[in-house]
Amino acid sequence: MPGFSIFSLIGCRVGCWPLQRVEVAFIASVLGAALGAAMPVMAQSILEEQLEFQPQRNAHTFTGEAGQAVVIEMVSEEFDTFITLVTPAGEVLEQNDDYDGLPHATIVAKLPETGEYTLLAGSFYGQVGGDYRLTVKAATDFQQVYDRALELMQSEGFSEAAESFSAAIVLMPNLPNAYLGRADALLRQQALILGETLEGPDNLP
Repeated sequence: MPGFSIFSLIGCRVGCWPLQRVEVAFIASVLGAALGAAMPVMAQSILEEQLEFQPQRNAHTFTGEAGQAVVIEMVSEEFDTFITLVTPAGEVLEQNDDYDGLPHATIVAKLPETGEYTLLAGSFYGQVGGDYRLTVKAATDFQQVYDRALELMQSEGFSEAAESFSAAIVLMPNLPNAYLGRADALLRQQALILGETLEGPDNLP
């Protein structure tokens, strides 16, 4: 898989009013993706810009190529993050608030076209925000398979989700979430077969 540039936005502010100008460091790196490998990220250059942050939502851009699989994460210790990925054509590709039960926004996506993508970073509740970290990097095979399993769980495709979790376990056998996800999928599939609703451990089939 060819490497491509990633960037990181560090120390941003959401919900500033009146408008403030802050420095944001864009750290560009080249990532040669190899599944399961602990790879050092070598910084190639640092670009500092002055940006105006609008209340409640900030726009950031990055250049992507058709077919690239990326993982986008927005993390804050101060507010509930919400991220929207917009295509070069101006269409919303994906949105996320909490990912896999964690209180930060994450998007795993395969880019449909080459061009400049926009990330709209904000707060789920629209409250005055605070510091956050936004990163875009190459998605590993594990992240893509695991994300597919989560999507299947949301659409109640429990049997297919269990298969995807199993594939994720093969790729990263030391991470417990895939095992827990597979067990949940199998239980919910069994409950679906029995015509029951699985609400918690008290009504396991």
